[in-house]
Amino acid sequence: MDELLLNHHLQESLDFPDPFFPIKYYVDNLQQWPDFQVPLHWHFGYEFFTSLSQDIEVQVGNEQITLLKGESILISGGQLHRYNAAMPDEPCLCPNIIFSSEVLAPMTSTLFQTYLRHLLNDPSLPYILVSAGEGWQEEVSRHLLKVYGLLAAAKKDQDGEPDYGAVKKQFSVCPEMEVHENLFHVIKLLFLHREEFRRQRVSSADQQIQIRLQKLLRFIQENYHKPISLGEVAASAGISRSEAERCFKRYHACSPMNYVIQYRLRRAQELLLNSALSVKEISFQCGFRDSSYFVKVFRKHLGQTPAEYRKVKGAGRP
Repeated sequence: MDELLLNHHLQESLDFPDPFFPIKYYVDNLQQWPDFQVPLHWHFGYEFFTSLSQDIEVQVGNEQITLLKGESILISGGQLHRYNAAMPDEPCLCPNIIFSSEVLAPMTSTLFQTYLRHLLNDPSLPYILVSAGEGWQEEVSRHLLKVYGLLAAAKKDQDGEPDYGAVKKQFSVCPEMEVHENLFHVIKLLFLHREEFRRQRVSSADQQIQIRLQKLLRFIQENYHKPISLGEVAASAGISRSEAERCFKRYHACSPMNYVIQYRLRRAQELLLNSALSVKEISFQCGFRDSSYFVKVFRKHLGQTPAEYRKVKGAGRP
């Protein structure tokens, strides 16, 4: 896990290893997130997320979806979403990719304008579910797993992110070509069967709430290390404290200030594993002004003290 992983999960900015081949592969282990969930986040890139080991509760916008074991979901860019493990005590490995449309075709190209935008940029399709069944959906799953395997094999060991052995690595002398080939085939199949997907109508009011919530999340992510109040969070979106609470209530299972704690804990996890800072120093760097309170909150959400987490999760790391 590293800074790039945090950006992947919690911020809308994306840094691809190769800006000329904008795709990034991850493996989420939901057992290692506070409260076993990737909290509400958004990014401009499109995301494929696959559940390999158990059912996952997924939220896209304000809709709750159960992603069954073996199923995948494609989430459109800019959509608020989060993931939650249905069985926290069981292994929960989920390979996923975030990619720009440029990895398939330039946005100004005939390919994108004629085909891809009607699938990837359709506001009535905030997400697409792919079952683990037979027929064309099984073909989609097979090609998607091939993409994961190719990217896993090409992934550099020194990038600091664990792979967990979630997928079988697929070695290739031309991995970029094969990733493009398989991902394009996935998108082509989805396009050909687009009339089978359930469409949604998003009201202007919902769009406004999502925009406000994106501003609230960004403010928290940029200021988590400082003392911040609900009033300051709300002011970042030009709304009242009660409206900020309402926005979170509509799209999130927690309040704005509870989200602040979740984000601070996630940053603390990163520092515990990737720095030699003391628990007290990490506490202050992550916005906790009382290290005893930090330890108490960390244990409540992760079932371990910070020192125990560092000892167990950091074992074997260089």
